[in-house]
Amino acid sequence: MRKIAAALIVVATLVVALLFLLPLLISTDWARSELGRQLSSASGMDIRLEGPVRLSFLPGLAVVARDIGISTEAGDLSVKVPGFSTAITLSSLWSDRLEIRSIALVGPVITVKPPAVAKTAEPASAGQSKGDPFAALVTTLERLAVNRITIENGSLTIVDEAGAASTVGAIDADLKAPDLDGEVAFSLSATRDDRRVQLNGRLSALRPILQHQPAQIALDAEIKPAPSPLLASLKASGEIRLNENGSYQIRGGQFDLGGQALRMDALFLPGQRPRFLADLSAKRVDIGTLMAAGDGGASGEGASAGAGEPSLAMLAAFDADVSVTVDQLVSGALAASDVQVAATLRNGRLEAKLEHLGLDAGTVAASVSTDVTEASPAFQGKVASSGLDIGALAKLVGQAVPLAGKVTMDTAFAFRGMTPARMRESLNLRGTVGIRQGKVPLAALADAKGGTVGDITGLTLDAKIQDIAKPVDVAGKLTWQGQEVAFKSQLAPADFLAGASAAQASGPVSLSVASKYLGASATGRVGAGGTFKGQVSATSPSLDKLLRWLGQGGSPGLRDFAFDGAVDAGPQGVSFTKAKVGLNGVRASGEGAVKLGTPLDIRTSLSFAKLDFAALTSGTNGTATGSKGPAGSGDAPIDLSFLKGLDAKIDVEADKIGYGKVFAGPVKTTLVVADGTAALTVPQSPFYGGTVAATMSADGSGDVPAIKLGMAIAGAAAAPLLRDAAEFDRLEGRLDTNVAVSGAGKTSKALRRSLDGKASVKFSDGALRGIDIAEVYNNLVGLLASGFKPDEGKKTTFTELGASFSIGNGIAQTNDISLLGPLVRMDGAGRIDLAEQTLEIKLNPRIVASLSGQGGDIATKGIGVPVIVDGSLSAPRIYPDLSKLLQDPKGALEMLNRFGLPTEKLGLDKLLPGQAGSGEAGKGAADLIGDLIRGDGSETGRQDPAKPSSAEDAAKAIIGDLLKSKAAKQVPSTGGVATDAENTAETPDSAAQQPETSKEDGIGSLLDQFLR
Repeated sequence: MRKIAAALIVVATLVVALLFLLPLLISTDWARSELGRQLSSASGMDIRLEGPVRLSFLPGLAVVARDIGISTEAGDLSVKVPGFSTAITLSSLWSDRLEIRSIALVGPVITVKPPAVAKTAEPASAGQSKGDPFAALVTTLERLAVNRITIENGSLTIVDEAGAASTVGAIDADLKAPDLDGEVAFSLSATRDDRRVQLNGRLSALRPILQHQPAQIALDAEIKPAPSPLLASLKASGEIRLNENGSYQIRGGQFDLGGQALRMDALFLPGQRPRFLADLSAKRVDIGTLMAAGDGGASGEGASAGAGEPSLAMLAAFDADVSVTVDQLVSGALAASDVQVAATLRNGRLEAKLEHLGLDAGTVAASVSTDVTEASPAFQGKVASSGLDIGALAKLVGQAVPLAGKVTMDTAFAFRGMTPARMRESLNLRGTVGIRQGKVPLAALADAKGGTVGDITGLTLDAKIQDIAKPVDVAGKLTWQGQEVAFKSQLAPADFLAGASAAQASGPVSLSVASKYLGASATGRVGAGGTFKGQVSATSPSLDKLLRWLGQGGSPGLRDFAFDGAVDAGPQGVSFTKAKVGLNGVRASGEGAVKLGTPLDIRTSLSFAKLDFAALTSGTNGTATGSKGPAGSGDAPIDLSFLKGLDAKIDVEADKIGYGKVFAGPVKTTLVVADGTAALTVPQSPFYGGTVAATMSADGSGDVPAIKLGMAIAGAAAAPLLRDAAEFDRLEGRLDTNVAVSGAGKTSKALRRSLDGKASVKFSDGALRGIDIAEVYNNLVGLLASGFKPDEGKKTTFTELGASFSIGNGIAQTNDISLLGPLVRMDGAGRIDLAEQTLEIKLNPRIVASLSGQGGDIATKGIGVPVIVDGSLSAPRIYPDLSKLLQDPKGALEMLNRFGLPTEKLGLDKLLPGQAGSGEAGKGAADLIGDLIRGDGSETGRQDPAKPSSAEDAAKAIIGDLLKSKAAKQVPSTGGVATDAENTAETPDSAAQQPETSKEDGIGSLLDQFLR
């Protein structure tokens, strides 16, 4: 400042001298030289007028000079002025006070060097005055008024002790100071490192400054481009004072930074190494407002591209001690009081420390240091905290994270550079980080009905960092949707910190989670915006509960689930390749894509070894788990409501496809699910040695599940098909059938009860297992004596067996059963209860004298005994209906005689009506039995207690007596199946006591079979 004041004195002296010595200057070069010598002697500096000097009197007195040079003897200051001009009020030449209207310097070049670099100056003479130059300047300016001083396109170069030069160019200045006690207006603009600084200000008066007294100053500053949007513009005001030791002092200063008001007291000590001391304070600072101001400025002109990385090199030129005190620091939910930060700068080494941060909960301590002389400085520091709010801390560093809670940290850090990108690229960490009481809002997963998915709460996390470039193990737990989830993860922080923000972070990660409804692991890469690409494995005991837990529609029919494959996932959905999928025991492999939402959009191509729709719809792997009825029918719940939550197109390739135990295949088809209905068309495919073609649909859009089935079977093996479909194994042959049925029900039994439709069936070249009808006829005598014994090894072969069914309310009715076979014809009718899984069918087989089978006449007459098929489909009873023999005694005896039974020897002919016998008076035995069989009673309507009470009892008594000798050693079992008499020897006493009882009981059992 002393040098500047001396320069001003020199300029004023130069102007006065030029005015008085003007004639000499104009006339000779000697005069110019002499003027330079006198000016140099007066100022103590070397002043040279190397160019022409021109004087003008109109319209006023003006002096124009070229190429003026000024330098100090020490060489630490040199000034070259290519153009100089001044204008003087002519009348002031005769007054006590000279008025200079203007002084203009064009293109001045100022160079400042440290004394160590400059030429050693000669010591000042003992008599040289060391008085205050500002006092002399005040005296001079009292006699000399300078209305305006301008500098145009000047430059200032400062050379440091190492010889490195820094230049401030394009300096434009304008100073208006009409008198010492009037307001001074000034402006200054300059450019350094492509950054333009514009400064405008006002000073209350010049005299107090020159007399080391305080004066009021106001400043407006603009920087383009700004090192930070917050510094793009700055307003400040306060009290400034120039101390006698040459230092500048500011008291009560106020300035605005990003809408926040701060106060400043500062002291600047010039010297060989200047020093700056400042105390900054604020009542309240809102970090959110500061960040908003910074964001707004970032898109403006002041933050244009090409600004480059900020540099701290300018701080290397001085030392500093700065303290910052904020009474209240606010950032979102974080409110800190009595914030104290201290920073020191010594010889280019900057150290800053957070000395105090008062928080309602938690503590924090931090420090950082760097060398500002480096082109790209490296920063090192430590952060230790406990119980600090995560969201508020993120705002402090200009980030937004979707996480709330408390963070604990004891971490050392280091990074290089001044831009966010350089910081993220070079950042390294070491220490521990933990999260407590964490919460993650998941409002983005709101469903279409306006509800919201619950937030993640109770997040606890612990991580130990050895090096940011090495994987970090993370473990913790959380609660979501009422379920606790434990997790483990491994990630490399460096990859995630390389993103421009937390939302754009990406990097490799491995994760495993365990909860009540989900066990999963994933290894891959997490990308910006919540994307993931990698290998995923997941299992769930209940997909229904898992989907509901995830906020999607579920269904009780969706049970055990497994997945393993390559996944590409994002917030909107997921695609997978080379995947293995399992649901309700059904396994598949393939690829596809799923879009989250309602309905769930699925597009996949899957290959199955076995596709069982029974398992998929009921979750029972095709086996009924419901209650068993008396006939062995099963009942299991059916739930197709999950179809309403799907919009799917699934290309299916299956080795086997079917329901329960009935499968066809291999098959290629497409399953389409839309509007709650699933539709599947099976093209003609291999099926039990034949072929099948089918169309199926399942409708879950209503309250009651409904199905439709259309099917055509040709040439299938009947025995295994009926066994798998209905556990019926009494028929074999080749099967041709057409079925068209529909039904609805909430359980499998209710669905079967509702079935309506029609069906036709035809068996070719087969057999009826369990009975040989021809053998029955050929061995009727044995049957009469011992009873009928079903034999699984016996068959009634046929060439053709067919029937058509009308199905209503789950009951299939038929009236056209027909069987054609060698020596056998059969017709029949009956019903099958599909709900109860029972049947009641009456067959009329006949022995005929024809070997014709297929194409034969069903009406061919023959000898026949009706056969009953009833009971459960899984274990039906098949037996001859011998009771019909006694409804026509004469015809029965004729049939017995034709079968070879010796009716005359047995006296059975005497039982016929009209034959004499030993019965009641007027009636023979035959008449009596005929009456009994026809149901006639006695004339009085009363019966003798010793007489049979019914036709059946009469038949038992009479035929029993006739057949005692035949059946004495045979005891038929009840239920129509005769067994051998006990072979165990009885004692004589026991045999004597009841010689007839067992025989009569056996005959009675046989007749029970006859008379069913």
